[in-house]
Amino acid sequence: MKTHITTLNNMAGTASLAHRRVLKVAQSIGCHEMGLSFYPLKPDYAKEIDKRLDGIIAPLNYGDIVIFQYPSWIGVNYDESFVNKIKSYRDTKLIIFVQDIQKLMFDSEQAILDMEIKTLNKADLLILPSKKMHRYLKENGLDEKPVIYQTIWDMPSDICFVDHAVTRCFHFAGNYNRFPFLAEYHGKTPIYQYDANKPDRENDDSFCWRGYFEQEKLMHELSKGGFGLVWSDDEYFDRYYSMNQPYKLGTNLAAGIPVIVKRGCVHDKFVERNGLGYAVDTLDEADKLVQSITDAEYIKLYHNVKNIQKLILDGAYTRKTLQDAIIEVLENACTPVENRYQDHI
Repeated sequence: MKTHITTLNNMAGTASLAHRRVLKVAQSIGCHEMGLSFYPLKPDYAKEIDKRLDGIIAPLNYGDIVIFQYPSWIGVNYDESFVNKIKSYRDTKLIIFVQDIQKLMFDSEQAILDMEIKTLNKADLLILPSKKMHRYLKENGLDEKPVIYQTIWDMPSDICFVDHAVTRCFHFAGNYNRFPFLAEYHGKTPIYQYDANKPDRENDDSFCWRGYFEQEKLMHELSKGGFGLVWSDDEYFDRYYSMNQPYKLGTNLAAGIPVIVKRGCVHDKFVERNGLGYAVDTLDEADKLVQSITDAEYIKLYHNVKNIQKLILDGAYTRKTLQDAIIEVLENACTPVENRYQDHI
């Protein structure tokens, strides 16, 4: 019996990077890559995809486990076809690792969500980003099934940044136009924004555009000191951020710096329980908090983050999530046997 895990090839972007990070950890516990490639929508799409999927799953044997990193980002029709192909193999166990729901991410039509849930219902076990996401999916038709909850996004790396200054600033990586709070904020603690696109706002005492950095260079910049800001505006927060796992949290903690998160997000209890920063209701509250903490309190936060940083850089949370999912899906497949000895006692 083998365990296979899908990954997205020949596409750039955050989603593909996330797939590769999970793959790296999965391979460390003996999983085999099952590479998926983008194919454009053409008149022969259905026929061609069927042939391509036959090639992709050629290494699959009866009784194997497949971990499907969902979505594939190729398309909801592709995802459904892939899952149907996997389930056609007898005794194959399918784990779907849900990393995004397109209805939530893009506020797309209900029909898209219906297709997604139809696909998710074919899993033997789901890995979900939060209990709130689980409730949302169940309200929209998800069947009862075993679920493992993801803790946080790991950032596997051999580089560990350990030198941090006591600096009162916020770091935020994200598009200016997608996060209106970047235009509205005027606190004493400056926000350093990282993105390739120059924003409309000019740099001032409360805001500074830093440009784009590749992942490791970004982590180096963050590690110099300050607070990672994991934030969104209310509407986007309610629809998406409060249910999903943000990459920003893992990136900031991997860089070794504490974080500010919005109260009610997936990680507010995780951050507070481990002393990794603060959960607040408003940016004004965050600004006043950062301005008021002592250097000793700041250094204590760095010390707390250091412990979690090691786990994130090692891929420990992802490794545990995958191992727990594999163990549970196999245990659930076991059939109780009659205890003949017990009957004669």
